[in-house]
Amino acid sequence: MTSRMCHEDQECLCSLKTTVEEHSSALKELRATVEELKKENQARPKVAFSAALSESKGPFDTDIILVYKHVITNIGNAYSPSTGIFKAPVSGTYYFRFTAFSYTNNHRRVSLYKGGQLVVTVTDVQSGQDGEDSGSNGATLQLEKGEEVYTQLKAQHHVYDDYAHHTTFTGFLIFL
Repeated sequence: MTSRMCHEDQECLCSLKTTVEEHSSALKELRATVEELKKENQARPKVAFSAALSESKGPFDTDIILVYKHVITNIGNAYSPSTGIFKAPVSGTYYFRFTAFSYTNNHRRVSLYKGGQLVVTVTDVQSGQDGEDSGSNGATLQLEKGEEVYTQLKAQHHVYDDYAHHTTFTGFLIFL
């Protein structure tokens, strides 16, 4: 009986050894995959910005590109606070969102443009009883490197902003 138990114990040990080796091999593969993903993530460009107007704009006789001078964040420096234009540093899929605030009897209409083409708009027509209003809109856009995105204030319309940063523009790279 002792030799039989010994034989069974050896089979059991061999089986456990095989299982441990298989798990060890799988663990090494997983570690290699994690390291590869870390390297890919570090190599992936980081692009994100948020900015606010900091002062009211309009009404003007012509449409104008809104220049958000108060930069909250500008990772990758793809947004220009001197022109109000975001320029894609790499081709990829990006998300953009903007909010426009108004409180006077002026109408508000701000639109998001990609390469000069209208994408989405926020509009508000003020009435005598209407006070403060804000509106937001956003879009996911496929951009090629160098393509530009900006917001534009429609002629004869108005947006309000001050130190509280009511009127903002935000964008970030989702994936390549």
